[in-house]
Amino acid sequence: MKKFLVYAVLICTIFTLVVFAGCTSPEGTNGETGDEVNGEVEGEVSGEVEGDPEKIIMGTNADFPPFEFRNDENEVDGFDVDIAKAIADALGRELVIEDMEFGGLTQALHSKRIDMAIAGMTITEERLEEVDFSEPYYNAGQTVVVLEDETEIKSVDDLEGKDIAVQLGTTGDLEAHERFPAEKIRQYNKINEGFLDLINKRVDAIIIDVPVAERYIEIKGGCKTVGGVFTEELFGVAVSKENPELLDEINKVLADLKESGQFDELISKWFE
Repeated sequence: MKKFLVYAVLICTIFTLVVFAGCTSPEGTNGETGDEVNGEVEGEVSGEVEGDPEKIIMGTNADFPPFEFRNDENEVDGFDVDIAKAIADALGRELVIEDMEFGGLTQALHSKRIDMAIAGMTITEERLEEVDFSEPYYNAGQTVVVLEDETEIKSVDDLEGKDIAVQLGTTGDLEAHERFPAEKIRQYNKINEGFLDLINKRVDAIIIDVPVAERYIEIKGGCKTVGGVFTEELFGVAVSKENPELLDEINKVLADLKESGQFDELISKWFE
């Protein structure tokens, strides 16, 4: 009887171990599914891709024409894309473009999802605490956009008490919050939504970069800028503070573009 009980206990123990082993996640993934590798969902940029010496990954927000936008073929295009292509060509690497929300670009640099952010990004003291910037490649500024028949708003000083549209995380967003109460500011992930609300009179004005304002007015019509440029802003290429070598290479490419005249050609292509 005792011998039988011993055999029975051994059999139960072996069975339990087999069942337990079958329930354990493979290769110590701590319950992650087979579509996840090292904590990243399949389809996202993995550590292997971001470390590929043959590729350079540009992060941008393709809702900022003429700097970055989607063309008729739904490809990301624009002035900043041409800058990125020149950088990739000079480095002998393939350009990969990640289109994401503007507010997520800094974090994407920190997590090494992207190598550089080129997105009409203004160099500010706050951003310099988080990332490094190249030498400025474009001097832009903020302006006010209103409906074509608007007569009361003539400059940024006339926006007190008005509903103002801005793109979330941009310098226009920061400028608006420095000047006006937060409850009067409407933030949009995509500025074309702000233009739509302006056309439909759900907001009174938009604060936005001059070249973007001019491009939208050219395409959509029905709006105008007022008051001229009320800030001076310098755009730069952002990179991680852990990647000073790439920053040096980007600065060399930008200097070469300006010295060779290619930069002026790009200005003419996209702004004239």
